[in-house]
Amino acid sequence: MENIFTISSFLSYVIRPYLELGLFLLLIVIIGYLYLQLKKKNNYIQLIFDKLNIQDSELEKEELTKILSKLQIVELTKIVTKDKFFNDNILNYIFEDTKEKILLLHYTQEKTISDKVLKEGFQFRYSFHKTAYKITRDRLDLIYKHSRSKYFGKNVLILSISTKIHNYYSEELKKISPPEAFVEQILTEVLPFHDENNDVIYTLSNKFVKGYFNYETGKITSNPEFNPNFDCDIFRKNLTRLREAYSKEK
Repeated sequence: MENIFTISSFLSYVIRPYLELGLFLLLIVIIGYLYLQLKKKNNYIQLIFDKLNIQDSELEKEELTKILSKLQIVELTKIVTKDKFFNDNILNYIFEDTKEKILLLHYTQEKTISDKVLKEGFQFRYSFHKTAYKITRDRLDLIYKHSRSKYFGKNVLILSISTKIHNYYSEELKKISPPEAFVEQILTEVLPFHDENNDVIYTLSNKFVKGYFNYETGKITSNPEFNPNFDCDIFRKNLTRLREAYSKEK
């Protein structure tokens, strides 16, 4: 009996260091694996930050993580929430016949305002890029911008301008080189005016407003006057007026 105990103790003495070494090596492998996964995740997040041109990573990291989580359950999200933005009929409406077009979205709460924009045009200060977001078919970019903008209102206006029209007046503006002048200031059929804060208000022609949709109900309202290729003498007069005003300032 004593011999058996001695042999057992001897085996335990011999084998135990190898077991401890094995467990130690296994722990190193697990730690290494977790480190690689974390680094891979951080690299992926950084890639998304670069793609979306996010400058303040500390501020936006939590928000982006939430968006990436939503990406994994986007189909479930469409079922259990009121947000119908990514329904096929909405996306098809936004991107139908958009070749060589510049697309922007603007969010507003009131339906009456959206209907007024369809009839009278889209009002803005200096540049509509301050309140309207340029979009492409990049789904991640679209989800990111929608998640940031949806709280401004459930009605989403779609602005669409032919790249041919936009590029033509952009090149004409370069010849004048006026400060704080944007192409959209030319594409208006009414004269600019000053609001109560004495800011100059421009009105993009309603011909460049495709329509709007309600991302909660999914209802789409189209603009019968929509024409992204619209051009007229008034635009050229706007350009002439801008050229003459800038010449006087010199």
